[in-house]
Amino acid sequence: MNLPGVWTAFQAHAERHPDHPAIRSDAVAVTYGELRARAADLGSRLADALPPGSLVALDADDPALGALAFLAAARSRCALLPLNQDSPARHRTAMLADARPAATLRPAGPRSLEVVPEPDGARRTRFDEVAYLLYTSGSTGTPKGVLVSHQALADRLAGLAVVPGLRAGQSMLAMTALSFDISIAEMLLPLTVGGTVVAAPEGTRLDPEIFAAVVHRHAPDVLQATPSFWRLAVAAGWAGAPGSDLWCGGEEMTAALAAQLRSRGRRLWNVYGPTEATIWVSAQLVSSADDVTLGTPLPGSGMCLSGPGPEGEILLYGDGLALGYLNQPELTAERFRPRETGTGTRLCYHTGDRGRYRADGRIEFLGRDDGQVKLRGHRIELGEIERTLEAHESVSEAVVVVSARDDPGRTHLTAFVVVRPRPEAGPDVRSLRRWLAERLPAVMRPARIELMAALPRTTAGKVDRRALVRP
Repeated sequence: MNLPGVWTAFQAHAERHPDHPAIRSDAVAVTYGELRARAADLGSRLADALPPGSLVALDADDPALGALAFLAAARSRCALLPLNQDSPARHRTAMLADARPAATLRPAGPRSLEVVPEPDGARRTRFDEVAYLLYTSGSTGTPKGVLVSHQALADRLAGLAVVPGLRAGQSMLAMTALSFDISIAEMLLPLTVGGTVVAAPEGTRLDPEIFAAVVHRHAPDVLQATPSFWRLAVAAGWAGAPGSDLWCGGEEMTAALAAQLRSRGRRLWNVYGPTEATIWVSAQLVSSADDVTLGTPLPGSGMCLSGPGPEGEILLYGDGLALGYLNQPELTAERFRPRETGTGTRLCYHTGDRGRYRADGRIEFLGRDDGQVKLRGHRIELGEIERTLEAHESVSEAVVVVSARDDPGRTHLTAFVVVRPRPEAGPDVRSLRRWLAERLPAVMRPARIELMAALPRTTAGKVDRRALVRP
């Protein structure tokens, strides 16, 4: 039986360099030989308990255990469902009822996992060829289960090894929640190229001081985070890591953030891609803060815009596309459908993101389709207001939402603004209003501006806009 590419790539490095460090943390170092033995043992226990194609939930958030679980699942040809450790009980119950995993992996000590079969597991849905299942938020509020194949995962990791790039002997920090798909790059990309995973301690993704200390101790070659986290780190005074490449993705990289990050790392990459296209699908080496685009597609992938004009919805095709959504065939058919791409008719994923072609053919990100609102007859891009606020020298982050949307007489824009700590008094609401008045028409100025110490965030590290909209 042919085993998935992730396992075979890891196995090849383990055979050639069994003593090379596969995972390193503050507490322990695990060699390729040791990790191979543990993954083979766990894979054998999964194979003994479950048939190939079974879905296995992972109830842990340690990147070292996450890497072990992904390797063992690949070896046993099972699919993995990393559970969100911060999900409310009702949300987790609904997700498990939809996915119906045949077993759950739970920590059995700091370096191992136990297999806990579920009743009637053998009669559950088969997930042949699926590497993992991840749930993302839907526009209706109902999570969608995205199915990614072993082949798509192997293809995407091979592309990421080239662009932005990771070589044998290099290391990458793993600090992202395992229920967010960019964590898979942090855990598996190093192991498929002969590199090292630097497993960050708990709290790293939430505390810039812990992050700075970990980076100083281990000096990873690659650091990956969302714009929200990078803003948090910069605002906390993080001086940077001159020997590290910085990957920034999951939200829009603004010119202001690019200017701050370019001086804090060896190279700055703007990476783009939804869960449905497997981690990242394109990357740009940011050489100027005034020139931020989605860059070029990774090897084997493609990207274009819908329609004949210079603007449209961003469409993705080629290597790395997900198989679709679990138990939602109509939504799968709606979002994954054939389209003309300029290189022929291809199966495309419709992202819901909008872009615009530059003169050189690169695509500039314009925001979500649902990021555009209509207020009292005027079409308004919330992202434009946010970028204007963030251009203020004392503002580290800004989010604008529509408040009282269900009451047209009271509907208005609210801006939530995080200001940088300064020795002198920072900006007040009145000064921010003057700033906006000099730069935006009246209809685009928020009726309310709330100063905050920090913005609420999801487990994935993104701004939790829904929490801001709640009464």
